[in-house]
Amino acid sequence: MSTKKGLVYNLQNFAIHDGPGIRTLVYMKGCPLNCTWCSSPQTQKRGFDILHLETHCTVKGRCVEVCPLDAITLSAEEGFVIDRTVCDYCGKCVEACPEQALELAGGYMTVEELFKEVDKDSAFFRRSNGGVTVGGGEATMQPEFVTEFLKMCQQRFIHTAMESCGFVKWENLEKMLEHLDLAFFDIKHMDPEIHKQLTGVSNELILDNVRRASAMRPLIIRIPTVPGHNDSDENISATANFATQLGENLIRIELLPYHKFGTQTYSRLGMEYALADLEPPSADHMERLKEIVESCGVAAEIGV
Repeated sequence: MSTKKGLVYNLQNFAIHDGPGIRTLVYMKGCPLNCTWCSSPQTQKRGFDILHLETHCTVKGRCVEVCPLDAITLSAEEGFVIDRTVCDYCGKCVEACPEQALELAGGYMTVEELFKEVDKDSAFFRRSNGGVTVGGGEATMQPEFVTEFLKMCQQRFIHTAMESCGFVKWENLEKMLEHLDLAFFDIKHMDPEIHKQLTGVSNELILDNVRRASAMRPLIIRIPTVPGHNDSDENISATANFATQLGENLIRIELLPYHKFGTQTYSRLGMEYALADLEPPSADHMERLKEIVESCGVAAEIGV
């Protein structure tokens, strides 16, 4: 029995958009990118975090009383404030809050514990030809743990998929691909300098990994389509032309329209969201981008 532990943010049951059939999604903690539009800031940190839900908070002060490091203050002027440079994320404030206004983001699980949770949905997998999809955050940030988990799923005949930004050492990605039935790769932008401006890293390693992965497993390219950032005709066309080089294992390109679902999470983490005023792309715009991809000879879908 493996004693290896992974830091998991959450599991989502009965998902239908991240692989075939009904799926259980596993969200791992930690990401090497810092995308301007990230909708899951609570998964970025490779460690625990505390989220504060202001609408539930009655400012009774139990969190202040139990904090052993005096990292929390409450005031009429500023309300709840947590000094994240001091907090060690022990979780005592979360346990003490009677209104459940605090959430500890992240929890350690062994491979067996995670598989046991996922296996509860195995009947739905069988009936729908579904399975498990590991994402994040970024699943490849914890390669040994995720590889063992994927291997266990395949040994129990559960279809496996993984969502990845592709920014990972090839030797780690290769081991994970050996236990995958399907891989999703995000390509944020084809220009390496613009990619670095938008995400904090260049895309050279990512594109190289996608090329190499395409020789091993079926894959889907996803483009998070963010107005004014990567949704130009030129960039979409360049991504589609890149995809034409990936061979028969490429299934399609999925265009994922920007949304604002995660914007409130930033305030719960005490963070500012840079794109708070940005509106999602129109349906007509997404259809036109889909036509550009298809004109390059690549199958395309508009995601959710």
